Amino acid sequence: MVSNCVQKQLPLCLLLLFLTAPAAAGTTYLVFPLENQSKVKALGWIGEGLAIAISEELQAPGVEAISWEERARFVEASDLPLTTTLSRASMIRVAQRAAADRMVFGSYTGTEDRLRIVLRVLNLKSLRMSQEMFADGPATSLPQIENDLAWEILSDGGLNGVLSRDDFRGRIRTVANKPYSTFINCLAITDEGERAKVLQKTIDLYRDLPQASFLLGAYYFQTGDCLKAVQYLKPALKDEQHFLEAEFMLGTCYLKQDNPTDAIQAYSAFVARSQTLEVLNNLGVAYLRKGDYPLAVQNLVEARKLAKNDMTVGLNLALLRHLEGDEAAALVVLEELVKAHPEQGIVQYLYCVALTARGETEKAATALDQAQKLGIDLDKLRRQDPRSWTRVFPSWSRRPGFTWVGEVKSGAAKTGERGKQRLRH
Repeated sequence: MVSNCVQKQLPLCLLLLFLTAPAAAGTTYLVFPLENQSKVKALGWIGEGLAIAISEELQAPGVEAISWEERARFVEASDLPLTTTLSRASMIRVAQRAAADRMVFGSYTGTEDRLRIVLRVLNLKSLRMSQEMFADGPATSLPQIENDLAWEILSDGGLNGVLSRDDFRGRIRTVANKPYSTFINCLAITDEGERAKVLQKTIDLYRDLPQASFLLGAYYFQTGDCLKAVQYLKPALKDEQHFLEAEFMLGTCYLKQDNPTDAIQAYSAFVARSQTLEVLNNLGVAYLRKGDYPLAVQNLVEARKLAKNDMTVGLNLALLRHLEGDEAAALVVLEELVKAHPEQGIVQYLYCVALTARGETEKAATALDQAQKLGIDLDKLRRQDPRSWTRVFPSWSRRPGFTWVGEVKSGAAKTGERGKQRLRH
């Protein structure tokens, strides 16, 4: 596994993506990059690599660890630099902002042939400091070292009762250090285009690396290249932590490519795990464009329950009712939308269409006049398939525990359960 970590949780600091609510009465760890006291520049990746790998391997029932992108958000929200070693006081400040229960920090010394790694754990509630945890060995043994240290951290906290030591060894990453270090190093690249080039090199070195595929897919999604985004997001579905993000982006790309069938499949996989206003809306639009009106209604009605005055959802539902020939139902929605969003020309136009169908010509004329004043091109609309008037959300509202990749300044709350499906590559 590019550690289960690399495959499952590193994000692309450029875009967007989240998971479930925190486990009840669970313990949350925040692992900071280890300080490179070896002074060997080539070993600089190890500090972050260990932090990410250990964080991934700590995931267990009742235990979670804050991911790299979340840590980055909390560091920046604390007005601290991302690329320098933090003081102990700064680490504590970040950990408290992240609502972590325990923080892990340490350092490493030596050479590539002979490393010495030292960790300590601070219980942020009791302020109890653990004894030092040591590991020695060459860089080639880092996967085993990561696993040993993660197990020792859990053991120190009395949290190692669920898995046997032998089972825990099954989490050892099997991706070699070269592609792993390339991946880790790309996280420090701030230029998105340059980062994408390094991600491509990483995938060329080791193709079955869902984390890198996710980041590259997210980059192309953000730049509007859906053809390439789909190419990389499909293998990224193996990345459990960003599964929902990948499905959302895939669904949105499929809609842009006029492929509602695949969009339905992607959004449905999302909805099976978590229902949000934006995904329900987009799924409803996919069904509408496919011509499956009953399922379109089902999803758009559920979306509207979550935000009755949302213009996008309301417009889509009103349009759907119009396409069904139920102008009375369309008017119920449109009358509310006209009051809440009188500045929307498309709403005024659709209101005119529904009123005309109901024989309310005077009100229809007023709505049509208002639509034209708002810049609506009547000839253009009349030439279009009304299904093209539907609107989708390109992203969804961030909730606690649900974060778009790269959104490092929001200071959102900690995420919940991670890594249900371990990937070893």
